[in-house]
Amino acid sequence: MAQSNSKNEFPLEIETLSYGPYGIGRLEGRVIMIPATAPGDTVRARIVEAKGNYAVGEMVTLVEPSVKRQTPPCQYFDRCGGCSWQHLRYDAQLQAKQRSVDDALRRIGKMAEYELRPIIPSPREFRYRRRIRLQSDKHRRLGFYRALSHEPIEIDSCLIADEPADLQIGNMRRWVGELDTAIGQVEIVAGDEPGELVVIATAEADFNPRDAAVCSGLLAGKPPVSGVIILGRGWRRTFGQPKISVRTEGDTRLQVEADVFTQVNREGNREILQALLWAGEFKGSDRVLELYCGAGNFTLSVAKRVREIVAVEANRAAIDGGKLSAQLNDVQNIRWKCAQVPAAVKELGRRGESFTKIVLDPPRAGAKGIDRDLAALGAQKIFYISCNPATLARDLSALAIQGYKLRMVQPIDLFPHTFHVEALAELTR
Repeated sequence: MAQSNSKNEFPLEIETLSYGPYGIGRLEGRVIMIPATAPGDTVRARIVEAKGNYAVGEMVTLVEPSVKRQTPPCQYFDRCGGCSWQHLRYDAQLQAKQRSVDDALRRIGKMAEYELRPIIPSPREFRYRRRIRLQSDKHRRLGFYRALSHEPIEIDSCLIADEPADLQIGNMRRWVGELDTAIGQVEIVAGDEPGELVVIATAEADFNPRDAAVCSGLLAGKPPVSGVIILGRGWRRTFGQPKISVRTEGDTRLQVEADVFTQVNREGNREILQALLWAGEFKGSDRVLELYCGAGNFTLSVAKRVREIVAVEANRAAIDGGKLSAQLNDVQNIRWKCAQVPAAVKELGRRGESFTKIVLDPPRAGAKGIDRDLAALGAQKIFYISCNPATLARDLSALAIQGYKLRMVQPIDLFPHTFHVEALAELTR
């Protein structure tokens, strides 16, 4: 909370939350965005940055707290830039996330007349992250960035990290201090099988050969890690076992290199998969195209239900992991294609291929510009999994021009105490 200075201060009632770390109020019709506030708060605020028709402010005094507030349980909340919604009760977070998805679809995408299903909460409110990424500075301090800054805040523990990852934070600080190789970032990744915990470090210079013994020694630490990956410009060194397991449904298990993307919330990831399988109603006659398939997170489960699936991904390591996992699970009806998605979609169209259903799970930037080529593949249904409501709305609007209608949207929370939200959209034509 800012120090009091009556000059330029004003009372403000917070009405809603932005898709971001801000509460929103209005002063003489102008939108004022204030961090660390909750809908229903009354505050005294002042403007710190004018932005044309809106402004960013700061809270000077919390005059009357909202009933949606809670005391943040994390000791680093007022400094760390990670969990910007930890001052909100979890039910209020879920309401805000559902509203942000609906608002983006209606305001940006001009969507209407679709079913907005109740948001699926994260099975865990805390201890849900299988992956945590810590930043290191020139003083080898290790922690998360301060809000709107590249200054690391040193931490000893993290309430949203699952226990195996959390217990390694102190070890990582000591390890980075022992290395001669300069490290800019450390990621701790826990797998789904007992004892699977891999450390991924991003180096800022060449690997110093003297550090090989230090990395090997980490494998025998207390608690031990199962693997170490160090990445630099044009090089990659591994020690121990660099792979982790990811269990998706039943006895289906992926085995992937730990530096290949996997969802951070293991139970939440299974919720997304179940929502997709429920909505998709995949059957033996289906020929499915999956874009941005990664290492096969959805691919293997869909493949078990359909005639054939073509899985497209630009990351070679992810494709290699998917192929290995398909062999381990004896799934043989997947055609893997390592290519950039826009080029792959164009090529499939030129070859006259068609599909009954399409699944896509793009990064935050979305899948801009592929709508016309996608529509040419003839699918009656498209299932779009998104981690960004704004790009989801933009892309669904483009698909609507191609004759697709938004039928259903299922928000899913994978990131409690942050503003981020996943959504599954079903389109038909």
